Amino acid sequence: MISGTTRTCFVVADPVHHLRTPTSLNRIWEAQGDDAVTVAAHVTAAGLSAFLAGIRVNASVLGTVVTVPHKENAAALCDELGPNARLVGAVNVVRRTQDGRLVGETFDGLGFVAGLRAQGIEPEGQRVVVVGAGGAASAVAVALLSAGVRTLDVSNRTAPRAASLVERLHAAVPSGDVGTGLDRLPAATLVINATSAGLHPADVSPLPAAAFPAGATAADVVMSSSPTPFLAAAAAAGLRTHEGIHMLAGQTHLIAQFLRAS
Repeated sequence: MISGTTRTCFVVADPVHHLRTPTSLNRIWEAQGDDAVTVAAHVTAAGLSAFLAGIRVNASVLGTVVTVPHKENAAALCDELGPNARLVGAVNVVRRTQDGRLVGETFDGLGFVAGLRAQGIEPEGQRVVVVGAGGAASAVAVALLSAGVRTLDVSNRTAPRAASLVERLHAAVPSGDVGTGLDRLPAATLVINATSAGLHPADVSPLPAAAFPAGATAADVVMSSSPTPFLAAAAAAGLRTHEGIHMLAGQTHLIAQFLRAS
């Protein structure tokens, strides 16, 4: 039942048609007996600042989950960042405190690693290529290095952006074997799409089927009711695929606990 005491949590994104987080969080609120509800918020990049300003002044709001394309911009609009968010420069959840301050954190990386392990894929020792260099890619890369992957390379359409991420990764995990580009793709055992490709019907895979290394696992951070172009291309090449829903499943309870800490 929705009443005057019900707290609201948003999931802010652009677009929102693919979102599964509202359903997942609402199941948690119901199971725990929490007087809370989660709904989608379709907000463009131009409106993000105003959206977060509205959360500041609304004491009925718990906060918001943050997803594409807002993770990095939302971090810059927070009053405080948790340790993971400071490290990767992005957030995927923002909590409103009782005095209207915004505290951001990211659980994408922890969720991704937990999702892999839940499906029997151990990150330790893997040779990884991450396609993309945004907020999700940063969080996933840090978590994978912390989990003990053997090598990790970042590929991005904008090479300086990939180089910037690799610099941060070297600083975060100095012992990690980290590089840029696709030179080590043929030897990769885990290839990850951390771009937004797959959110729109016209999207194509950032890697063609012929580029996928034989015997590897292809994983996506994009959640979709059907295989993303990336996973479809990987399946066509004979790879095992790992869907984005597993990253959400690995972190939903962590997000709920963080939001309820206010």
